[in-house]
Amino acid sequence: MNTVWAIREICTGGIEALFDRERSYRKLLELSDNAEEAALFAELIYGRARGTIIELIHDAYDYKAYAEKAQSQLVAGGMSYADATRATRIFYEAFGFPGYRYTDESKVDTIVTDDGRFRTEYRGEVRGGKEHGVGARTCYFDGNFCNYDECVWVDGVMCGYDDAKEVTFEVFEDHKIGFVANDYMIGKTKVFPSGDEAFYDNGKTLKFD
Repeated sequence: MNTVWAIREICTGGIEALFDRERSYRKLLELSDNAEEAALFAELIYGRARGTIIELIHDAYDYKAYAEKAQSQLVAGGMSYADATRATRIFYEAFGFPGYRYTDESKVDTIVTDDGRFRTEYRGEVRGGKEHGVGARTCYFDGNFCNYDECVWVDGVMCGYDDAKEVTFEVFEDHKIGFVANDYMIGKTKVFPSGDEAFYDNGKTLKFD
């Protein structure tokens, strides 16, 4: 499989595994059909830019600033600028950042769940009957819209840059941008509430060994 899908495969069960070199580096090389790209990505998350990428995940709205810092760190370590840019591009694509959300139409399907009061409609890449890849999910409660996510899913679990909308008390609609891992927002989420000023909401912090 290509490197992007190999990265997602490693994230099955949690994104933390991807940052554990002992658990994932060999698996990444085995799964990816592009050894050069796999090596570039490995340098990004296991090398001197590792801390910056972790910061990026926890502050995804400002991802461009962190990505520029990470690229500078890679170049300072001897990587060419072109390869440093390529490494961050792979990261962007794997986790669905704006402008890098590519969909394989052959994998696209619709998944609907309905328990009577709560209904979800997902349209996007699917594997084995589960959300897997780039997609969008709309949720309804008692027939009324309550939540929307554009994200990357890994084996049915959200894991990536999330562009979300949420209705609170059937009145206020919030537009939220952040990173979702293991189905919950982590780090700083930028919130744009209807009729009010934008602010940051603090989510959970992932611990990487």
